[in-house]
Amino acid sequence: MIQQQDLTSVEAPSKAAILKATAIAAAIAAVLLFTAILPAEYGIDPLKTGRLLRLTGISQSDSNSGGRATPVNAGLYTLQPVSYKVDAEDIGLQPGEGFEIKYHMQKGATMVFAWKADGPVQFEFHGEPDQKPKPDYFESYLLENKTGRDHFYGSFTAPTTGVHGWFWQNKTNKDVRMHLSASGFFDSSKMYEAGAPPEDLPIEDPK
Repeated sequence: MIQQQDLTSVEAPSKAAILKATAIAAAIAAVLLFTAILPAEYGIDPLKTGRLLRLTGISQSDSNSGGRATPVNAGLYTLQPVSYKVDAEDIGLQPGEGFEIKYHMQKGATMVFAWKADGPVQFEFHGEPDQKPKPDYFESYLLENKTGRDHFYGSFTAPTTGVHGWFWQNKTNKDVRMHLSASGFFDSSKMYEAGAPPEDLPIEDPK
């Protein structure tokens, strides 16, 4: 004889309980919408929670990044009041000879540069602000006075308004030729050689 199991009767929830659960779910969804979804997906951050949670701009990713979201940081560009300039120089250095090329830049202006030589040269990358705390003051950014280098590529953002550039010296026993290319937001360029007054170098607007 098969015994029948007693089934516990289940009562359906009341309308009041359903309405209460629906209201709670809607409130949670609204909180998630304004605190997380809108900042992350659309960059809309009315409650400023997206910035605190670092969610703002997640959806703005590079199309070549394979679909992975990359946060977009603030301050990636700086507007400049004038067009950028370009400069190219071919230089020859005899054994023991040294000289400087510097560009006048406003604070925060950027320069992209590349120089290449057919032999090692020692150099210092440095700058002199227009407003010096003392007459012989300068700021050294990079010093290579050991083995030297035959090339140097990079970008530079001026920490002060003033002239910024390089001093090169050939400490080998052979002539060295080098080529310098620079482009950026500078308004003048000068060459400095020992025992000679500074020489203005022509700079051009980009073509």
